[in-house]
Amino acid sequence: MSIKLEKLISRGVGQEDAVIEFGSSHTLIRGPSDTGKSYIRDCLWYLLGGDRVPKEIPEAKGYDTLLLQFSSIDGSVYTVQRALNGGGEAVYALPADELEGQEALPDNVGELLVALSGASGMQILRSMSKRGPMTGGDLRHWFLLSQPAMISEDGTTGAPTEQTQRRAAFNVFLTGKDDAAIVLAPTSEEKNRLKGELTTIERDIGRVKNELPKERTSKEVQDALERVDLTLSLLSEQQSERAKEVRTIRQELAEIANGLRKAEALQSYASAMVSRFELLDEKYASDLARLRAIDEGLAVIETIDTQPCPLCGTPIGAQAEPTSVSEDGIRRQRAAMSKEAQKIEALRVGLQVALANERTAVLGETESTKEYRRRFDDVSAREKRALANGIAQFAADPKELAIARTELAAQLSLFEEYARLMAEHQRLSNRSLTKSAPLSRANEVDALAAGNSIRELLHSWGFTEVGSVELDPIECDLKLDGRRRLTYGAGKRAIFLAAMAIGLLKHSMAKGYPHLGAVVIDSPLKSYADPENTDVSATPKMVRDAFYAWLASWEGPGQVVVLENEPVAESTAAILRPTEFAGRFGTGRQGFYWSTVQTPAQ
Repeated sequence: MSIKLEKLISRGVGQEDAVIEFGSSHTLIRGPSDTGKSYIRDCLWYLLGGDRVPKEIPEAKGYDTLLLQFSSIDGSVYTVQRALNGGGEAVYALPADELEGQEALPDNVGELLVALSGASGMQILRSMSKRGPMTGGDLRHWFLLSQPAMISEDGTTGAPTEQTQRRAAFNVFLTGKDDAAIVLAPTSEEKNRLKGELTTIERDIGRVKNELPKERTSKEVQDALERVDLTLSLLSEQQSERAKEVRTIRQELAEIANGLRKAEALQSYASAMVSRFELLDEKYASDLARLRAIDEGLAVIETIDTQPCPLCGTPIGAQAEPTSVSEDGIRRQRAAMSKEAQKIEALRVGLQVALANERTAVLGETESTKEYRRRFDDVSAREKRALANGIAQFAADPKELAIARTELAAQLSLFEEYARLMAEHQRLSNRSLTKSAPLSRANEVDALAAGNSIRELLHSWGFTEVGSVELDPIECDLKLDGRRRLTYGAGKRAIFLAAMAIGLLKHSMAKGYPHLGAVVIDSPLKSYADPENTDVSATPKMVRDAFYAWLASWEGPGQVVVLENEPVAESTAAILRPTEFAGRFGTGRQGFYWSTVQTPAQ
């Protein structure tokens, strides 16, 4: 994935557009100082998401808007528009001349560039304890090189607070791999939290240690607890067996008690019937005695002669009820009483049979009741013996065992808590004391390949005396024949940095790794063109001509834009076709902005 810069436009009300067009593979914008070359690089930085507004130059007066048109590898065209006086950018999926009335995309330019560079979703280190996605700033830092950066004696990774992130982004371009798998180091907040947790755990360890039994070890407590549990288990089994025996006895007692109740009820019923039958027999006997007495009285009356009433002399036959004392009447009465007596005697005979049966029942139920009572007493005695035997068989007091178990379990819990706290203390100590290991991104093969590509570039630019070129992925810089790039003079520092940027572009694009796809380099040759430079192995003119010849032949992969002061040989210029700024007193285009007093040459 990559982009290609197409044109940079500056617009203003009543002003003719100032336009810079970029070639598909290479572009040289050349001219003397103060013609707006570095201003172009600053505009590109600003339009591609940078915060720094391009410096004010007199020629920009009347212009208020910047636009950058670029395309992606799939042919899609985008335009970024931003006001020269600051504010946010608007991104359109359209060419610059078709923006009127159109809506901008929701993405900001940084997100779009990351996606188009192929780094979308990749995670890189922001610090050793923080990770995040690649940003548009990472792309600008490595691929839009300012003139001060070219000759700087500082490292390429920027300010100390940015170095981890810049190195991580550089290694993504170099290897195509991100930092998602790297284990993060604790942050300062995490370290403070770890310290606080350690302090808390140490306090808890001291508290638990003071509560631990002094006379016993954890193993001894564990063994004692197991013995108590075994004893309680045996007691439980014994109790279960005794309870089972007592349940059987009590079930038998219940059956006997039920039989006793029934026998007593039957005995009571039979006794009640005997009492009633005896009472009835007594009544029958009383009735018979009464009948006999009446019969005897009638017999006496029957023997007495009838006499008239001694008072009134009325004969018996003339009385009102003469039949009651007549002989015939007396015979009838005695006959009726005899029959009644016979009836009572017959009833009394049946009653005696029933009474005998009930007396027999009373005797039987009495014996049954006695037998039930005897059995009940025997079984009750068995129950008492079973309960007494069960208590006697418990050699230990279950209550004491339960108390002992509670104490042992509490002691064992203390030992376990102590062990857990010690393990946690060790874990936190290891985390707090562990130092971050040096990063190993497995980039040696890619670094070697990129170094070889950079060496080829330097040879083609006239630095044939350079033997080895090492790309250091940690410092994100070069060592040439074992010597760090920053130890060279300003001229070579600039050229070697340009070689590294272009070599990384070639390497990343060839491998299909994430990359912006374009590099913009401001003044790679200017410092080396010092008249006092006496490096006979690669003179300034030799390097200049070789560099321009190489640039004219560059067809990619990727796009190289060079802003430079040094002149181009006519033969090379015919091929390279640079954008020439003539300067304030020259003829033709004076600079990025056309002269306000001179008609531009056609």
